[in-house]
Amino acid sequence: MRSRGLGSAVIALAAAATAVSLVEGTPARLPGVALGSPVLLHAERAVALLALVVAALSVVVQAAHGRLPIEFSTSGLRYEAEAADDVAAAVTDLQEQVDDLETTIAALAEQLDALSRHP
Repeated sequence: MRSRGLGSAVIALAAAATAVSLVEGTPARLPGVALGSPVLLHAERAVALLALVVAALSVVVQAAHGRLPIEFSTSGLRYEAEAADDVAAAVTDLQEQVDDLETTIAALAEQLDALSRHP
């Protein structure tokens, strides 16, 4: 049910973005990215507007949950919680490695003790 609502919202946003582009009109001289096609110009405008709205809404939704982005880059947004989750996962992995090493060292120590008792 949630995915249906999300799909409907995306379709409505795409229709609104297309309408905004059509209301804006076609310039007398088309920019190079339109490749001489008014239809392509409107499609590109609509996609750009849709991307901006989705990005803004995602920041607003995350901010409503108390998470603000700590980094804006070409690869996207980075949140503090993601960094903390990465650190927690790394600590867990390191602790597992330390536990494995302790087990291995204990086993080797027992073997050395057994060898020293029975030459």
